[in-house]
Amino acid sequence: MGRDHGLIASVRPDGYLELFVPLTGKRHRCGPRGTTMWLALQRSDWQTELATQDVAVRLGVHPDTIRCDIQAWMSHFREAGE
Repeated sequence: MGRDHGLIASVRPDGYLELFVPLTGKRHRCGPRGTTMWLALQRSDWQTELATQDVAVRLGVHPDTIRCDIQAWMSHFREAGE
C-alpha cells in the first residue's frame, strides 16, 4: 500500500489496483495492465519514458504501443489531483 498526495494505492490479490482519495471518497480500479503501469511509474519516479521502457519489457511489447497509455494515465492523474 502506498500514499502519494493523499492518494492511497493498493494492489489487490487478484492483481487489480485500487486507488482511493479519502478527501473526496473517489475510488478507481484497474486491471493488471494498469497495475503494471502504476508500479512502473512509481519505480521510475513518475518519469513516463522510463516507465514506458519498463512496461514494454515486462509485457513483451514495443514501447510505442504503451507510451500513449502511460501518457494518458499521467494526464488523468494530473487532472484528478487538481
